[in-house]
Amino acid sequence: MSKIPSQIVDFSAYNASEKLFGHGSEVTLPTITSKTYTAELAAGDIDVPGMRTENLEMEIPFQIFDKEAASAISLTKTTSIILRGAAQKINTDTHDFSYGGLKVSTKGFAKEIELGTLTRSDKMDSKITLTLTYIKVEDEAGNVFIEIDKLNGTYKVNGVDVREGISQYL
Repeated sequence: MSKIPSQIVDFSAYNASEKLFGHGSEVTLPTITSKTYTAELAAGDIDVPGMRTENLEMEIPFQIFDKEAASAISLTKTTSIILRGAAQKINTDTHDFSYGGLKVSTKGFAKEIELGTLTRSDKMDSKITLTLTYIKVEDEAGNVFIEIDKLNGTYKVNGVDVREGISQYL
């Protein structure tokens, strides 16, 4: 029996104290881009990964900018955000739906604060962009798909530290 992941049905965002955080319909997760260098070889150039990533950024929307949103913009303290989602899957044998959990844990610092717009009888559409120092994506069983800890040199994919061969020499 195979299950095809089809969508995130719903999600909630929480701060470090497990309080609901933000009330937007989407959170923009970071794009993970490897830092590369260009190797000039006999038949041409190739971009070789340097075992590090470019800056990781995440956008969190808020319907209004309030105390909750302001708590994420300290310039001296890390902001921890946990996203918990319900992922829908389709069983290829029965064609029935089932659900599983997805958890995204992040730590970072405020990079940009967009206060939004004041309009009568409407939301402000504020948003905060965080530059992340840490991200981990896992399922309900604790299977870690990706974990990057920029401060401690960790870069794991499916539980395997791709920097392990480097770290042993440091």
